[in-house]
Amino acid sequence: MGRGLTIRLSLKHEMVMGSRTIEKAERIARETENLARGFYQSQMGGSIDGALNSDAIRGSELVIVTLPPEVAISVLKSLSGEIRQDQILVSTVVPMTRKKKLFYWTPLEKEGEISESSAAEAIQEAVTPAPVVSAFQTVPAAYLNNIDAVLNVDVLIAGDDELALAKVSSLVRDIPNLRPLKVGPLENSKWVESITPLLLNAAILNGLHDPTIRVVPWMPSS
Repeated sequence: MGRGLTIRLSLKHEMVMGSRTIEKAERIARETENLARGFYQSQMGGSIDGALNSDAIRGSELVIVTLPPEVAISVLKSLSGEIRQDQILVSTVVPMTRKKKLFYWTPLEKEGEISESSAAEAIQEAVTPAPVVSAFQTVPAAYLNNIDAVLNVDVLIAGDDELALAKVSSLVRDIPNLRPLKVGPLENSKWVESITPLLLNAAILNGLHDPTIRVVPWMPSS
């Protein structure tokens, strides 16, 4: 997810890929930028650099969280000193487990107890007062990483801060053919996150390839 979003957004934005080691960050950033520049050629208006997680956060206006759900909260808490109030964090995190061949949305553990809140809400608690917006959970990573693919899908966005929602919506529109759709406050992220395992199960049970979401209004016949 992180690599695909970086490739797509580098068309217009200066991107920084964070990692726990500078060597890994710079290597992945170099490989990703080579791919992006090879595709976009002279149209590429942004760039891709690698940095330690702390440096990547410190220098960014907006932070996209693509960490695995089992470590997302602990990593963000360890980096909380780098997060500014004027930054926006975008949660793409989907906590889920696989039982036999199907997937299930599974709430994160919070201080040894199972939480009923979404991953986005748990991230908000860890990084307050910086606002968190939930987005991109229903966009398959395979779509994003296939740079030739025309996406033409909807991105469901939840959040409590109107300015943050507006900025993330604008960011989504910077990826051609993605449409941002606001779906309410951050607490609704639970329902957005739970769509991902449903889509995966639909793929498994019906032989579909990377299904996603497109909201289509009803058009009454004459």
